Amino acid sequence: MPTFEYQATATDGRVNRGRLFAPTLDGAAQLLAGQGLQVTKLEVAADPNDPLNAQSADPLAPVARPAPTARSETSAPAREIPSMVVEDPIDNRRSYFQTSVAGPLVGKVPLEDLQFFFRQMATMLEAGVPIVQTIGTIGGQSGSNKLKDIIKETGTAVEQGFPMSHVFQRYPEVFSPIMVSLVRAGEDGGILDDTMAQVADYIDKEIKLRNLYKRVTFMPKLQVGASVVVIIGANLIIGSINASANKLSSPLTTPATWLWLGPLLVFLFLFFRVGLANPAMKRIWDMMTANIPALKTIIRELAMAKFGRAFGALYRGGVPLTRCMQLAADACGNEHLRAQMYPAVRRLESGDGITETFRETGAFNPLVIDMVGTGETTGNLDMMLQKMSDFYEDDAEAKAYKLGQFTGIVVGLCVAVYIGYIVISFWVGYYGGIGSAAS
Repeated sequence: MPTFEYQATATDGRVNRGRLFAPTLDGAAQLLAGQGLQVTKLEVAADPNDPLNAQSADPLAPVARPAPTARSETSAPAREIPSMVVEDPIDNRRSYFQTSVAGPLVGKVPLEDLQFFFRQMATMLEAGVPIVQTIGTIGGQSGSNKLKDIIKETGTAVEQGFPMSHVFQRYPEVFSPIMVSLVRAGEDGGILDDTMAQVADYIDKEIKLRNLYKRVTFMPKLQVGASVVVIIGANLIIGSINASANKLSSPLTTPATWLWLGPLLVFLFLFFRVGLANPAMKRIWDMMTANIPALKTIIRELAMAKFGRAFGALYRGGVPLTRCMQLAADACGNEHLRAQMYPAVRRLESGDGITETFRETGAFNPLVIDMVGTGETTGNLDMMLQKMSDFYEDDAEAKAYKLGQFTGIVVGLCVAVYIGYIVISFWVGYYGGIGSAAS
């Protein structure tokens, strides 16, 4: 259920500010009117801790609490806002170090544990088990201590009326933006069991793709490691027999190589773990990868598949069109494309057509625009988007697997060149030593 920020005038003339939960903007206005308040400002709350909030200057800043209104000695006490206006029971303050440094480095949760969590949530919610009971049951089954703590915190928040995404967004090192946005989409559209299943499927495909890369690169990595061990072991044996004899050498056993290779590996590790956790850095990275010939097609198709599936599910669930666009853009998983899609929200609010809006953003390819135009004309927009997302997802998945196999071949060739260099260097040194001895 979304959170709304409001400013309203009470019957005694005092201005009240705060937050409340309601299924829609109209529902929030009716709740405030029922409390005798005249609404002067009402909008969806922008949580500064939300990693999906593009408008937040500081995503780690704590949620701003309304400042207390100055009391006049002669004025009547301000009207208290009852049950629906609640204070956040969770301490939202996580330091930059916790969220963007320690979290990505040591706070990760295995994908297998996340996949089990979302799959169990989807199954139990679909069976009609209350959400609080579901969270409590699954919390005791998780194999990750950090995930157990997050699930426990989630249960506490849900019991007090807060949405699950309210907690998930505080842990970007565990829940990626696409996970948070899909969960939020399910909360907004009343299809939480469906979106939980979508997240589980997404994680399952991610696990399979990672396992593919591990499998195709296992032998090259083993060969490199074995070459280093063999060279070091052979040099120890040669040195014990004849200290003045020529020894084997390779770039990875030369100390000078590690003077630049070591810092480079540390930098790459920190960049991918910590640097890309920053939304601004992630957007720059997505812009760069969008121009790599071998990757840009796969990246765009994967993003379009995620967008289409989320948009179709939301639209079918009755979520307002502008909210569908915003959440689906969050779900695409690409900051560069997301930044191109966000202006479409304002265009839709001004009454422009969906097809024309998609075309003006420049983020969608012609096939997507044609399918959206057909769906908009026939009134089957959600079905067309689902078909489009199925097509893109299958095609992008096939290309990603091909890229993984190609990567394994390239790595294998690089290792072959490396080992060939070692062998040639050895024999050149060996025959050079014989020639020197003969002369």
